[in-house]
Amino acid sequence: MIDKFLPTLEKFQQTEQQYINYFSAKGEKDILSKVISNMKGTAEIQASQGVDAWLAYGVYLPAIERIFALHSGESESQFYQRTQYPQEVVEAYTLAEHEIATLIAADKYSRIHQQNTATNTAIWPLNDTGRYINLNDYPIRIKAKI
Repeated sequence: MIDKFLPTLEKFQQTEQQYINYFSAKGEKDILSKVISNMKGTAEIQASQGVDAWLAYGVYLPAIERIFALHSGESESQFYQRTQYPQEVVEAYTLAEHEIATLIAADKYSRIHQQNTATNTAIWPLNDTGRYINLNDYPIRIKAKI
């Protein structure tokens, strides 16, 4: 069972709506693209300092990558075939039909992890009974260009 660091819509829906309102007021037509672009830009900045920021998303990374892939036109089946991520992990860390809330949750947990977890950590717990995901087991995952 996966139960570590799970997102809840109640926790992130208000922030998601604030993002939508903010970017809509600025005339942004594709808000999800803007959020994705911001995440990628932040990762590039951290990569210039030798940090693979994508690893800091830990258990959320597969869900993030799914959102990125679907938004860029890849099908769900193509995504799973390409990445080989376990579907149950992706689904556990995805807030269904709330891509922006999912990305906000991932960003929040990433910031927490970066404060108390070693840089470039690839092994993340999925529960307290020893189940984990090692992001290095997925060679096609998104990686920083360090």
